[in-house]
Amino acid sequence: MQTEKKKYLSHYLLQEARINRLYEMIRINPSRKAEYETKILNCKKLREDIEEKISQVDDQLLCELLYQKYILGKTLEDIAIILNYSKRHIERLHIKALEKFKM
Repeated sequence: MQTEKKKYLSHYLLQEARINRLYEMIRINPSRKAEYETKILNCKKLREDIEEKISQVDDQLLCELLYQKYILGKTLEDIAIILNYSKRHIERLHIKALEKFKM
């Protein structure tokens, strides 16, 4: 189940790349603008859904960890420095955060 949650959360940053690509496709192929704009809206909706679900994690520390990792794309090492914990403790908290995260 944690693998599914990680995969779902990792879609957040992937959507940014997809949105940029779709804007480029609009520039290259303006006749399909409506189609690309629909896809862009779907990408943005997925990002909003992920942000909303992360915000529903009831522990502020775990919520912040998930934001740092999956929204901002920070590594667990970076997060350990930001939150002033050891990397090992952040790894344990990450597991706990995924357990509390509801898809």
